[in-house]
Amino acid sequence: MCLFSGTSILSKLGNGWRENGEHYTSIFLGSVVRSKVFLLVLMLCLSASTSILLDFSDESTLSVVDDILLSDSKSSTDTSSWVVSPSNGWTTGGEEITITGSGFSDIAFSNITDDGINHQWVETTMDYTDEAGRFNSIVMDSNGHIHVVHINGGNYQIRHSVYDGTSWNSVKIKDCGQTYCWDVHMVIDDNDELHAAYTTYTQWAERLVYMHYDGTNWTSEEVSSDALFGPIGIAVDSNNHPHISYAGGGEFCGDGLRIASYDGSSWAYDTVEAGDNRGCESAIVIDESDNIYIAYQNRDNSKLKIATDKSGSWDAYNVDSGTSPSNLYPGYMTSMAMDQQGQFHIAHFDDKEDDLRYSTGAPNGQWTTTIVESAGHTGRDPSIAIDMAGNPHIAYNTWSGWNLNHATIDPLTSNWTVSTISNSGDVGKGNSLLIDQQGIMHVAFSDETADVLKYATKSTGLIQTEEISVQFGQYGSVTATVVNDTTIVVTTPMAGQTADTVDITVVDKDGTPHTLLAAFTFISPDDLDSDGVLNAVDDCPNIAGTSTQDLSGCPDDDGDGYSNAGDAYPNDATDWMDSDGDGVGDNADAFPNDASETLDTDGDGVGDNSDAFPSDSNETLDSDGDGVGDYADAFPQDANETIDSDGDGVGDNADAFPNDASETMDTDGDGIGDNSDPNPTQHSDDDSDGDSIANIDDAFPNDATQWLDSDGDGYGDNATGNNPDAFVNHSTQWFDTDGDGYGDNWGASAWNSTRLFVWPGEFVDGAVLADHCPTEVGNSTVDGYFGCLDIDGDGIADIYDEDVGNNSETPSNETNQTEPVDSDNDGVDDLYDLCPETVAFGYVDIDGCLIDEDGDGVDDFKDDCLGTTSGATVDENGCAVAVDEPRSFFESFSSGERGAVIQTVGVSAIIVALFGFLQTNMAAALLPDSIRWVRVLRSNSKLNKEEIRELEYLKSLVQTYYEDAEVLRDELYQLKSELTARYTNSEIKKITLEKINTLIADLLAMEPSDVSRVAQNDAYFGLGGALDTDARAEYMSQDVLMRDSTISKLHANAALEIQSINGSPSKEMKGQISETDGYEYLEYPAGSEAWFYRNRSTGQWVVWKQ
Repeated sequence: MCLFSGTSILSKLGNGWRENGEHYTSIFLGSVVRSKVFLLVLMLCLSASTSILLDFSDESTLSVVDDILLSDSKSSTDTSSWVVSPSNGWTTGGEEITITGSGFSDIAFSNITDDGINHQWVETTMDYTDEAGRFNSIVMDSNGHIHVVHINGGNYQIRHSVYDGTSWNSVKIKDCGQTYCWDVHMVIDDNDELHAAYTTYTQWAERLVYMHYDGTNWTSEEVSSDALFGPIGIAVDSNNHPHISYAGGGEFCGDGLRIASYDGSSWAYDTVEAGDNRGCESAIVIDESDNIYIAYQNRDNSKLKIATDKSGSWDAYNVDSGTSPSNLYPGYMTSMAMDQQGQFHIAHFDDKEDDLRYSTGAPNGQWTTTIVESAGHTGRDPSIAIDMAGNPHIAYNTWSGWNLNHATIDPLTSNWTVSTISNSGDVGKGNSLLIDQQGIMHVAFSDETADVLKYATKSTGLIQTEEISVQFGQYGSVTATVVNDTTIVVTTPMAGQTADTVDITVVDKDGTPHTLLAAFTFISPDDLDSDGVLNAVDDCPNIAGTSTQDLSGCPDDDGDGYSNAGDAYPNDATDWMDSDGDGVGDNADAFPNDASETLDTDGDGVGDNSDAFPSDSNETLDSDGDGVGDYADAFPQDANETIDSDGDGVGDNADAFPNDASETMDTDGDGIGDNSDPNPTQHSDDDSDGDSIANIDDAFPNDATQWLDSDGDGYGDNATGNNPDAFVNHSTQWFDTDGDGYGDNWGASAWNSTRLFVWPGEFVDGAVLADHCPTEVGNSTVDGYFGCLDIDGDGIADIYDEDVGNNSETPSNETNQTEPVDSDNDGVDDLYDLCPETVAFGYVDIDGCLIDEDGDGVDDFKDDCLGTTSGATVDENGCAVAVDEPRSFFESFSSGERGAVIQTVGVSAIIVALFGFLQTNMAAALLPDSIRWVRVLRSNSKLNKEEIRELEYLKSLVQTYYEDAEVLRDELYQLKSELTARYTNSEIKKITLEKINTLIADLLAMEPSDVSRVAQNDAYFGLGGALDTDARAEYMSQDVLMRDSTISKLHANAALEIQSINGSPSKEMKGQISETDGYEYLEYPAGSEAWFYRNRSTGQWVVWKQ
């Protein structure tokens, strides 16, 4: 970075280039153009008072330059990315082609030419205030705006003038305090911020002041109170920190050269050269490596010197001096600039001869000094700048005519030429000069005749281009223009009359060739429109074009291969067709044949316009508009619901129990679902048994295993809890000991005397589904005797069936089909019997095959020992017997073996009492077959199997729906229709149809209360049978015989009384059932008038109190 100042203010206007490892920035607007053929000096802006020009033919000078610029090392250039376009042209030449790539600026050489125009100075007034511009400094910012800081002597002010391209605007920025400010200098940094310095004095001190402009406001501070009043220099380093050169306070030229440097927070001071009468008239430059160079006067020895800290310490060198101190007084009003090669240029005034001098060289090299102008008293207040050709330009004041002159070196003669900038009065005693990137000179100068600050401009007439040589094979080289670092433009040479293909080679400034990978083709004149497509195959032979797809050689503005005429998008290279006419090309259209769609963002095959979820490939619809796609929405038609976590069909939002499929509502808000809550509309926080059900909702608040009692019988519905209810909907039943579906309780008081005391259950008035045989699984249903064995399936308990296994009937002539045949008398017609030769009345399945799960030869109905080990020897009851170990009488008797039991018929009643509590099979064996199971109600039934089957179905309908009259009515009508259809299809007999229809008609005519009474009455359905006179007489005699057997119960109770403890009867003792309330009562001890009743839940006797 080269930042300069001298007698006038330097301006730093842009960044420069790096050559041989070091980067220099000229104080010039814009970027300095790079060149490796010869290093161009770009425009330097400076105001100074003397001039020096270096002689580049001097080897010592070049060696000095080499110290600043490191030697350039060649590196290979990569041409793999270089492309020529177009790649063909006419053999006649003259076509412009473009080579694109990178690094062209590094290999190009520069060419500077004069435009040949006689440019003239244009003069305007900048600031009209009194005595404006006596001392001034000029710079240009990155926007091309001119800034001038100057001193107004009439008002003792420092002012700032700005030209924005249209007009000047001038403002006061500081008062000098009723004293003179001297020789203001200014520089501009990379951020377009201004840095200025000047000196002032009072009767007590001479001071150095620094000013800063951030683009909005000016600030100032005193840097030193011991500074010589006079010219100083200012520059900024690569960090944009200011450095100011000045002389220490003292007589004449000051007490030594000093420098003040700002590091961003404070100022530091250093003495460059100590001594009397030296250090004044300084100018400063800083290079890109932040090395400092200061030109100054040593008046004591009449010398112009330059000092630098490049070595790490300050070194001073002579620039210009006379043969003796009195011979020459150089170095007044110094202005200095450094060019891109590291060459220094100094303009200064000789106060001895009153001449303008110019010195050029390097700090530790040889310096050359020439006289620019010596006619009269001239050369005062010089300001120097360098143009793009490396020529110095100096603006200065001459006392001969009080003019402002301009001097520069004529490139043809190498002599100085002098011209007048302005002669309109006493002008130019204060001036500053810069040259911008376009080669325009800008001069600010004072007009003391009019007491105003003026401004003049003029072009240098120089034009700079970057060029390179391009070789077209054997057809020669052409000079090409390097437009920028990535683009070369060249015109093709003539290549004869025939087509040819050649290599293109770029030759750099050092003569090194760089051949492009792609060749260039010269095309013959057979292509009239010069588009590279021969006339014979050119669909547009008279119009140049590049199309190749639909037509050849026709205009193709977007270069996609399709002619403009055939391209739906002639200015879009990515598309050429629009099949659906929707304005979007087929290549960009996801649905090229659907004008309503163009995009499918999620790639699901549904266009974004129709897709409710264009960014989700799993969803396309949202039928209910709830923001959740139908695929993921459990309720796609309900905007209020999207999820059903438990899959119960009720959405989570409406589901009080979203994770419980068995519950959806909690009406009372007690945390228990309505389905499980006995009282869903009541809530209570009490829960005594901790089962999560409030006491108010808990039928068993102190039993955690039970909470519901649907029928209100005191037994819980939970089958796995304590005292579970086997009949949750029948309040008269709760236990089913044998598990045949009929309850242990009974409601017929006539049964009280027939129930064995060891049997389960109790008398309950109105009990339904009462099991007449509660300790064995049975299927009888006739006359209310449920739950007893019914081998032949006729509904009559075997104990009352006088003809077990024979339920045949007299064939009726009224049939429309052949009478079924049952050869093996197993109850299954031969037509459906898969095992037609089973034993008569065997226990068979629906297919007529013997049911014998353990395979011991005894069907399961007769088998008292189911699950006998395979291969074991069994008796007639299916129980294993040990062949070699005879059984004792007691073992045979206890097991219910028929032979053993028969021997006991005449034994004392005490024996009967002792064994009355034993197994049912033993009790059953106590009586002979003729009176087994006490009573026989069986009569000569007139029902056949077909009728029984239909009646059973009718009975099941009535028992199921008798509480809902409407449903029962619908079911009965449905049954009538089905029976008619079955009769029509010859599936039932006419007599069966008539019997069942008669019953249905009666049922339909009944009141609901009558239907309820007959629902459990098998006799109503003809399944219980009717008793004739002889049968009734036999029933009475057997009933008397059975009642006599109750004597054994009394003996059994007497034996159990022995077990009573502490005055309470034993649980096993039997009492009497009260027909009034159905409870069982016991007077104990007998005749004591102390009564007990049995607790139905525990079975224990509880003291009864009135």
